[in-house]
Amino acid sequence: MADFANWLYPPEGWPQGQQVLGAPQAQWQGDWMPPVNGWQQQSFESWQQPPPAHHFDSGDWQPSFGFGAPHASGPSEPAFDARAAPAPAPPAPTPPGAVPVVPPQRFLPGTRKRKLCVHHANGNCRYGAECNFAHGVEDLAEDCQEAVTQKPKTERMDFSGLEAGRLTKNLTVPQDQVDSVLTAATRALLVEVTGAEIEVLKVKRALEVTGTAAQLEKAEKALQRVVAHCNWGANDAKIRSILRPRVDYKSARVRLASMAPGLKDFNRTLTADKATFSIGTDATCALKVKGPLVSRSHAVVEFQPEKGSVYIVDTSTNGTFLNGKRLPPKASAKVMLSHGDELLLQDPTHAAEFGYMVNVELS
Repeated sequence: MADFANWLYPPEGWPQGQQVLGAPQAQWQGDWMPPVNGWQQQSFESWQQPPPAHHFDSGDWQPSFGFGAPHASGPSEPAFDARAAPAPAPPAPTPPGAVPVVPPQRFLPGTRKRKLCVHHANGNCRYGAECNFAHGVEDLAEDCQEAVTQKPKTERMDFSGLEAGRLTKNLTVPQDQVDSVLTAATRALLVEVTGAEIEVLKVKRALEVTGTAAQLEKAEKALQRVVAHCNWGANDAKIRSILRPRVDYKSARVRLASMAPGLKDFNRTLTADKATFSIGTDATCALKVKGPLVSRSHAVVEFQPEKGSVYIVDTSTNGTFLNGKRLPPKASAKVMLSHGDELLLQDPTHAAEFGYMVNVELS
């Protein structure tokens, strides 16, 4: 910075009778002149700016309150090199969790934009021509116009009448199935399948279902299937296979382990092409069983890939029993056959157990 002692004469407008201390009575040297209106009125930036490019060549440029040639007298100060100036400090990092403030970017008039302004469509855009988004298809970039013009039209959905169509119904289950069917797992599956709101009411032996008429009907049919098949035994895996059947099974391996001395173990792999095998005394049966109460065609085991399960059908005269309960007679219905079931070929209440333990492997 220039020293006041280097001023040979006081600036113009300096009060009469006062001189710059240490200034000799001599002529101005060089082409630098002090500010006309006094240095106090000069802005701080005016003497911080680097000099013109040609002053860097001399290597002895000194910053002062104005631009000009170097002083002819006085000690020489180090030359200013803008290339060696320290780099500006990086911005302070944003604290964790804080949302960084990003200044809005303004597009120049006529710039093509990539999205439409939703506020302009509603008539309340505050930025006008400076808006970051387009106010019409013609303002969009060419690669964005086709997506907007070919966008399918949609209609606003009205949900105001949903509550008006909601119904509530209690669906009961048999007393012996309360603990096995009225569980949190069954409730979650029914909610997933039907979309209705369901609450378990064990005291009332029921499920409280709330939803539309279609949802109530769907829930009632699903629960009826569960109750029907669980009449011959219930577990979580069986209920899941009823409500959410897997359709990717290609085969089922059925193993029958003998529970009586006169019976032999049997196993058979069923597929979509060979989906059944029969049990009875007839020579055409895959599993031949001799017994006083066994019919020629006593029962049929069937694999249904579309339901992901194995079923058994009673075709006998004297009855087929699953887990101690008689199956629907004369092929009137199919009952799901599960791993761990007891398949008996005569009434266990009148004679000893005569049948098989069932092992089912689906793949």
